[in-house]
Amino acid sequence: MKTNRFRHFLYSYFTYTRGEKNAALVLCSILIVLQASLWYQHYYLAPEILVPSVEVNLAADKIHLKEKEKNTYSNNYKKREEIKLTVFDPNTADSSQLVALGMSPKQSSSLIRFRERIGGFKSKEDVKNVRVLHASLFEKWDPFIELSPAKGIKSTEKFNSGFKSNSEASRPKWIVLDLNEVDTTELQDLPFIGSGRSKAIVSYRERLGGFYTTEQLKEIRSIPDSVYKIIFPKVKVEGGPYKKLNINSLPADSLKHPYINKQLARLIVAYREQHGVFKSLADLKKIPLVDEEILRKLAPYLLLN
Repeated sequence: MKTNRFRHFLYSYFTYTRGEKNAALVLCSILIVLQASLWYQHYYLAPEILVPSVEVNLAADKIHLKEKEKNTYSNNYKKREEIKLTVFDPNTADSSQLVALGMSPKQSSSLIRFRERIGGFKSKEDVKNVRVLHASLFEKWDPFIELSPAKGIKSTEKFNSGFKSNSEASRPKWIVLDLNEVDTTELQDLPFIGSGRSKAIVSYRERLGGFYTTEQLKEIRSIPDSVYKIIFPKVKVEGGPYKKLNINSLPADSLKHPYINKQLARLIVAYREQHGVFKSLADLKKIPLVDEEILRKLAPYLLLN
């Protein structure tokens, strides 16, 4: 009986008429065809049609940009080739005249600043050594240059005698920039000093309160020793720091300086409250965090009033 019931159950659910069987076969065939078409599009058409089309578009864009840059450069080059040179004096030429002679506005401004800083060009060789003047352009200028007497070249006879190092004492006397006076634009006239490094120099100068030696440039992370050795002959420091800290009156929050961290500022104030005002800079040695090296760096920036 149990077997008959089970067979009856199977027959009732899994027995189909001929029409139902044909309909099921047709539906299964349609599903198989659809699934096969999806597989075909995914595994065969996509790599050959879709991806290459994107790559072709990107390649076309790159070619278009290169052609545009090439055309721009070609137009600029043609404009410079078409310049009509006339006799001129680099010591008196203004920005518009220099632009007409083939320089860009930025280059002409840089040349004029350099000319004013040195007091004028003495010879054609001085003009040739201007960093922003391309050698090919100077060759075109050379036959047309007529120099008037220069006003006199500036020198570096004045140095900060109180904090001058031995290396600074041996520096040759020539055109230099005072690190405590120049701005970011003037600093970019130095070799290997761009906008980023010039901003870093000025920012560190403000945090210090002024440089007292050129060797402090080494403390700037973006200026390695290799760059310092190149710009060293072209920079100087005159006058020492222009901003100082009074350690006998300022609270810890106001003792902000690259050479004074928060812990040292608190110790300075704590020592002052316990032992009275600092009578000399040597009293700072009694603070645990102050050694000879720190005291040497800090001395030019501290007041005891």
